[in-house]
Amino acid sequence: MFDLASFRTANAGLDLARVGRCFDDICCQSQTDNHTTSMYVARSVAQDVLGRHKVLQSEALLNACQVEGDLLYSPTLVALLQAAASGENKVFALIIVDVQNDFISGSLAVAEGEMVVPVINEMGPLFKHIYKTADWHPANHISFHSNVKKGLYETSAKSNIKGCDSEMFQTVIVKGPPELKQTLWPDHCIQGSFGAEFHKDLKVFPGEVRVNKGMNSTVDSYSGFWDNGDTSHTPLFSMLLEHGVTDVVVCGIATDFCVGFTALDAARHGFRVVVVDEAIRGVMHDTSAGMVARCKAAGVEFTSCSNVPKLLQETDTSDTVERIFRVKKHFTVTDVNANQQYTPPVN
Repeated sequence: MFDLASFRTANAGLDLARVGRCFDDICCQSQTDNHTTSMYVARSVAQDVLGRHKVLQSEALLNACQVEGDLLYSPTLVALLQAAASGENKVFALIIVDVQNDFISGSLAVAEGEMVVPVINEMGPLFKHIYKTADWHPANHISFHSNVKKGLYETSAKSNIKGCDSEMFQTVIVKGPPELKQTLWPDHCIQGSFGAEFHKDLKVFPGEVRVNKGMNSTVDSYSGFWDNGDTSHTPLFSMLLEHGVTDVVVCGIATDFCVGFTALDAARHGFRVVVVDEAIRGVMHDTSAGMVARCKAAGVEFTSCSNVPKLLQETDTSDTVERIFRVKKHFTVTDVNANQQYTPPVN
């Protein structure tokens, strides 16, 4: 059982293995303890680690995860200590969502979609960590109206609309598994097609990472983190943790679908999330407004692109640490260099 005195003793002596064990205890305890108590512990941990140890080596950080000879990867601990080692209180990442040809000028073009490109190009150089998500669908994907219409996927008995009677943009319930609601879209972003390529005017930023999604033919994937059924995930979350990211800035297409669900998943994973108003466009006004309201209710912030440089100068992590520490309990496979397997956090 975690106790604060034990943690302070371990931390004061830089006994990082004990610190790692304490963090693990914190995260396990957070599942049963009073929420306020867990937040108090997290804040105390943050103050101890970030406030008292400003010079640590990356090798020592990984050693902190070594518990009785077995590698116990604690993303919370690593992120906090990396921040202390680098002298950075916050680490920002830019997530650029689905700025692909089919969403700008192709089969599923969003009005004014091309307008996000110059805004993103202006913001990009401000970030060290940049991730571009991309729909990367097989031709037999379940989200394509053409496939459901011809009976490639069976609709559930609960569905008010049968596949053979469906129209473009209607919503059906597919039989699965998993049994999910599915909006029916035109064929788009098929693997290897021109429509799946990033827009030609979108800059290629140094060190950027492409994150493909929607590759499973039987389930759609709006979010850059999870598919729509929370059954499989991309490596995005793991990569953000590996780089000690605390805050993410989200932009791209479309507000009411992939941008919104990416922002929501980033928030439920513990990151502070900021969406840039001028760098997003939606499919429909009403659904976009609804998604913005939903995101704000989940703690997602919205700001103007003119505020981004000031945002990146922020240093206070007291709020971020309280969220980040909670993600540890979701991991089941623990390798800092691998695509960790984990269970989705509860909203």
